[in-house]
Amino acid sequence: MDNCNNEQVRVLILNENGDKSKELFRLKKGWIVQIVLSSNLSCKNVRIFTNICLNENDEFQRLNYKELKWICPSNRKCDDSNRYIYIQFKKSGTFHYYFTIDGTTIKENVNGEGYFQIEPYLVLNDSNNETLEEDCITCQTVLSKCLGPLSEWLSRLEVTYHSGYNIIHLTPIQLLSNISNSSYAIKDHHKLNSIFNGTYEEIKRIIHHMIQQWKIFSITDLVYNHVANDCQLLVEHPEISYNLINSPYLKSAVLLDSILIQFTCDASEDKLLSQGIPSEIKEEHLQLIRNYLLNEQISKYNFSEFYICDIDLLIEQFQNHLLKLDHCPEKCLYENEEDLVIKHGKYERMRSSIDFNLAEKIYFFQRKNFKTKQQWINAACVDLRNRLKFLNNFLCEKLNENLNRSIDNCLQSCHYHFFSSDGPKYKKLSLLSTPFVPKYFSYPNQEYLHPDLINQLIQNDIHYQTYVMAHNGWIMNDDPLRCFADEGQEVYLRRDLIPWCDLIKVRFGSKREDCPILYSYMKEYTRLIATTFHGCRLDNCHSTPLWFAQEMMDYAREINPNFYIIAELFTGNINLDNYFINHIGINSLIRESYRAFDPCHLGQIVSSVSQGDSIGSFIQSNVRPLLSTKSYSCFYDQTHDNPSEIESRSVEDLLPRSACVSMANSSIGSYRGYDELVPHYIDVVHETRFYAKWGFEKQQINSKTALISIRKALNSLHIELAQQGFNQLIVDQLNTSTLLITRHNIERHQSILLISHTSFFEVNEKWEYISPLSIEGIIDDIILEAIINHPQDKEPVRNFQRSNDYINGLEHTKIYFKENLSIEQSQCICLTSPNSPDYTGYRTIEFTDHFRPGSIIILQISLLPQIYESINNLKELIKQFTNSSSQFNKIIKELTLIDLERILYRSSDEEQADGKGFDVYLIPDYGKLNYCGLQGIMSVLEKIRLHNQLKHPLINNLKQGNWLMDYISNRLKIHPNTKQLGEWYENVFNNIKCLSRVMIPSYFDLIITKSYTILLEHGWSLMSPFIKQSSTFIRALALSSVQLISIVPNARLPFLSPNLREPRPNEDQDEQTFERVQQCPSLAAGFPHFGAGIWRNWGRDTFISLRGLLLLTGRYKEARYLILSYGGCLRHGLIPNLLGDGKTARYNARDAVWWWLYSISCYTKIVPNGYEILSDKISRLYPTDNSPMQSSGLHDQLLFDVIHEVLLRHLQTLTFRERGAGPLLDLNMMDQGFNNQIGIDEKTGFVFGGNQWNCGTWMDKMGSSDKAQNKGYPATPRDGSAIELVALCRSILAWLIQMNKEKYYPYDSIEIVSPSTGKKCRIYLNEWLNRIDENFEKEFGIDETNLSKYVNRKQIYKDTINSTCKWTDFQFRPNFLIAAVVAPEMFDKNHIWLALNQVELILLGKYGVKTLDPDDYNYVGDYINDDDSNEYKRAHGFNYHNGPEWLWLTGYYIRAKLYWSKQQNDPLIIKQTIEHIQKILSLHMELLFSNDWKGLPELTNANGQFSPYSCSVQAWSSATLLEALYDLTQ
Repeated sequence: MDNCNNEQVRVLILNENGDKSKELFRLKKGWIVQIVLSSNLSCKNVRIFTNICLNENDEFQRLNYKELKWICPSNRKCDDSNRYIYIQFKKSGTFHYYFTIDGTTIKENVNGEGYFQIEPYLVLNDSNNETLEEDCITCQTVLSKCLGPLSEWLSRLEVTYHSGYNIIHLTPIQLLSNISNSSYAIKDHHKLNSIFNGTYEEIKRIIHHMIQQWKIFSITDLVYNHVANDCQLLVEHPEISYNLINSPYLKSAVLLDSILIQFTCDASEDKLLSQGIPSEIKEEHLQLIRNYLLNEQISKYNFSEFYICDIDLLIEQFQNHLLKLDHCPEKCLYENEEDLVIKHGKYERMRSSIDFNLAEKIYFFQRKNFKTKQQWINAACVDLRNRLKFLNNFLCEKLNENLNRSIDNCLQSCHYHFFSSDGPKYKKLSLLSTPFVPKYFSYPNQEYLHPDLINQLIQNDIHYQTYVMAHNGWIMNDDPLRCFADEGQEVYLRRDLIPWCDLIKVRFGSKREDCPILYSYMKEYTRLIATTFHGCRLDNCHSTPLWFAQEMMDYAREINPNFYIIAELFTGNINLDNYFINHIGINSLIRESYRAFDPCHLGQIVSSVSQGDSIGSFIQSNVRPLLSTKSYSCFYDQTHDNPSEIESRSVEDLLPRSACVSMANSSIGSYRGYDELVPHYIDVVHETRFYAKWGFEKQQINSKTALISIRKALNSLHIELAQQGFNQLIVDQLNTSTLLITRHNIERHQSILLISHTSFFEVNEKWEYISPLSIEGIIDDIILEAIINHPQDKEPVRNFQRSNDYINGLEHTKIYFKENLSIEQSQCICLTSPNSPDYTGYRTIEFTDHFRPGSIIILQISLLPQIYESINNLKELIKQFTNSSSQFNKIIKELTLIDLERILYRSSDEEQADGKGFDVYLIPDYGKLNYCGLQGIMSVLEKIRLHNQLKHPLINNLKQGNWLMDYISNRLKIHPNTKQLGEWYENVFNNIKCLSRVMIPSYFDLIITKSYTILLEHGWSLMSPFIKQSSTFIRALALSSVQLISIVPNARLPFLSPNLREPRPNEDQDEQTFERVQQCPSLAAGFPHFGAGIWRNWGRDTFISLRGLLLLTGRYKEARYLILSYGGCLRHGLIPNLLGDGKTARYNARDAVWWWLYSISCYTKIVPNGYEILSDKISRLYPTDNSPMQSSGLHDQLLFDVIHEVLLRHLQTLTFRERGAGPLLDLNMMDQGFNNQIGIDEKTGFVFGGNQWNCGTWMDKMGSSDKAQNKGYPATPRDGSAIELVALCRSILAWLIQMNKEKYYPYDSIEIVSPSTGKKCRIYLNEWLNRIDENFEKEFGIDETNLSKYVNRKQIYKDTINSTCKWTDFQFRPNFLIAAVVAPEMFDKNHIWLALNQVELILLGKYGVKTLDPDDYNYVGDYINDDDSNEYKRAHGFNYHNGPEWLWLTGYYIRAKLYWSKQQNDPLIIKQTIEHIQKILSLHMELLFSNDWKGLPELTNANGQFSPYSCSVQAWSSATLLEALYDLTQ
């Protein structure tokens, strides 16, 4: 997907079983989400559904889901792995999505789900789209009951306006309880507080005035989970509460509550002195109280009778139940006895029962030792009696635990209230004011009856049971997803609740129908608020049923789509917070600075609540992954639930604390009274006074009052920081009490620094020294500085006199405040260094004695002019990336794929072979990069950027010095073809080096990432249409063609003929030897082990890989050079196994020449006019087997003659001994192993060769362990006729016959001297081919009729025939997969299909194919090359090809499976096969993208486990998979 017009795009990757419902994805209106599939889902039928409003005018319907349609950029069949969905968000809100992978639409079949939260905009003015964004919010909480009549509201709320707040949060405006007058004890949710003397319409007018005149929004609380004790609805509809009718399980808790109330009554009247318990209790009395309550009071009320059953009664009822039955089953009908439990019903004493039908199934059956029905009944009753005894005992034990816990909880509560240093310190027990513990229930007429009477009433009096109601409350660290008042929770019996004794918990149930009266009542309440206010604060959100809160907030937003929701949500768990946010659509959560226990912790909270990134973070692309974010916070310096900071900390702490809060990159808030220095908690329950009005008269508030002006400045600064894009933040600590908070604007490169000298505790005249501060940049301005100092001697806070007329604050506090002043005018700091623009050093400030605890200073810092210049230069250079005619893009257009290999990749061995003194870059504390080129850096950088890991060793390396930048440019400058790009990088890096060190990583990343992306795109543009027009996976896989093909000085190919037709490779002079060299690229077998020197060029690996990595990618010229180079080395009818530039070539591979011939056939079929290669001239290094090495061009031969020679040598049967045979050539091989033989079986036409002492096919592991005695023994000799060589031979014959028919190959036969008769004869190619076809199935097939003693598994193909060790012919190996692809004509379609199914069941691994049947004795799945054990079959990696799962074979498995599925003439088989293949490919996609080498490895251990001894990138692994993908997409 192209991104234009700077659209913000976030990419969401779907994963199988991807439940994201507890993650938070916050986006902005207008942003786009591109949904893509992870590798493991790319093969699935994924369908996505969402309730997103796709148009701005659409009405949100939570249950209205639409299916989203996939877009597939690839135009190739079965190549939709990079399909995507594109959503642009037009409307604010929280939207759900889910997906299925079984092709269904059913939500119950969901495989993954999540939510998108689109940030809201509070609209100030519809006409000009003026909005208030979340980061700009400054909210003040105001107790509405303290505002007085509506006619006086504006005069009191004007204080909020002049303090710079833009949202007012009013506590509930409804009619409050006559009993407590608590702001949250609502008596009637539909009526206004009578103190207001007004209507909802008048409140609307006030709110309209504030938004129009002051640009202040208004929100209020929504209180759903409780009502006041005196709420009229409780009288009319007691069912809305938890009473003893709908919740009879609370009976025991009520009885316990009455016992505790009676204890307070008795003790307060000194009736318990005989027990040693006085009314004025001390801490030492607590144990006496515990014993008294448990042993003398609770015990006498037989609490267990609410739970246990009358066993005799139930046994009698069970016996009568069984007597009525006509039949007794022969055996037990239900075996899980644990499912039989006691049911308590209405919790009547000794009236608990059981499910008799279940008991019948468990216990009533014909016992072996009894014969009559009565005997069977008696036995059943005995078993049931035992079960009931067990259950009764269990219930009694559980009850005793609960009662003990309840008394312990009571004692803890009592200890807090009477004895704790931070508690209220009650003195004497009193029922109404200082009870032993608060009561848990509201009783009819508020009468506290004796427990003896209550014990009767809760059993017999329906009216009493109806009006005993549970109070609401708070449980520390509770699970918010449970309702603590429901049956089974035992909260009220265990006394786990901190109760609110003026509030009744309401009972919503789990759906609207459970309590329709309450639902309708609260819905109307919601309507009144949503039509009046701009948003709400969800009070006690964690205790409100989630389903109900969701429905009410949906309803509110149906009325007001921009309804803003702040929630009081304390779950203690980030995932649970997100769960609530997603389901309800919460916009921000209340967070409190009050929780900070010291300045360091305050700094941590500021950082944790802030959105945005740390300073120095990466400059993110407009298109980037969608990552979960933290919940959005409304960060308060003090809420109306917190005690006064002055009481708990100090007067001086208010200013630095509020300044720190103002610097947070989030919404912020405060509580009315904080700015006015009210030195006590303004109690939401007991406060009856009104706030002061705005004005300049006595008892009024104005700009000179306390912190009002400072607050306005801080609020204004907070808004400006958000509006102007100061989105980066960092918090430092200058000493234990001084915080440095920096907000940075990454576009303007300006910083705002707050230095806040906190005062968590009461100030004395000595404080900790603050060291001078060094600042990088120019100090533009002191935005403000302020000091607060309260004279305790003049106005002691502890003796503060509260006014009877209004809520008053401290009056004698000294406050110093200045705005927009120069450094010279500052009282707080002095500058000890120059500050002029031409000074390039650090600015140093020292703190004066005036900068005492309670002081703040805010500075604006700009970059030095030379840094600005460098940034502007960088911006111009960055523009080159998008300008096709720029210098950068002109340089890129001239680069070849060989150049790109050097720029992007290049292994350590390759780089060292260049002899320029470079190697891969070493990052201290991290290690070496994989590649010298940009990919080595990008593999690390991508992960760092994704999670903004600014402390990563790579980032530290960039900050500490310029070494990496110099490395990148210098290694490119020394090579002519990359010199210009190296110089371009050098120019860019010279500008980056001028930046502040903290800025360098972000700009380095920006340059490297953007240039890397363009270089990749250029590489793909040079490849074939198959690559260019395919999916991301295919394109990524094709990069192995770039990684592995290069020119390496110490691994050059032999010279091609100087007489070769054009094109010919360029020639150059070796810089070290001054010899003439051809610039002819070669193919590395793999990294990191086979990159350079003699180990780079393998004939077998090169030509197994050539079709996939060169021909299918369009690299025809390089493919031609490789074919001709290796052809020039032909000797003994073979091409080299290890090339060694031809001089030290080793001819010990029987298969390499057949892969070479097969590659030539592929070349002629794929390359336009590819047949011309057959007439190309080959410069033969060894015209005869024994000739010395010839110079290039001295002995030229046409390619088709060389091909003819290969066939001739094989037909004549050739035996030879390797040159240089002995330990110097191969330290491990036995002498017989150096003897080689190749030939063609006259009878079958099969190619054969080798002996039991060598291993001439790709399975070439030679034992090397003296300890395990496998040295000199090939693990897999595969002598005789190897199945893949027979197939390759057959394929080549068919191709040559066709080439002969088309007149491109002059030979239709080969004249030889028959090995058996000694006479000349002519072998025709078609006869040879027919002979192979006639014999293949009968020689290689192992079907059900095969009775050989060596058969271990049937419905497979032999791996070889006529091997020395006969049993090895019958081993189940995967080599026949190659044969099934290259020569399918040989196979019986039914037999091969069965064999392929065997591979799927037995050999197919997660990524590769097992090289041996796991049931084979020699199978060892894990390859450990340095295994030094004495175990023959695994020591020194002897099992290299006897179990480990090789990836290159997977490509052939896929191709075989695909081809032969089409021959079965069954569309269902084809469909199932394609699905199977796509699943395999999805795993490889995941493996490729997760590999830092950006390729596919050589092999894995068993079941796809990582093998540290494998090459990380192997040529043929990528090549054969590309071939498979090519077949799949055609």
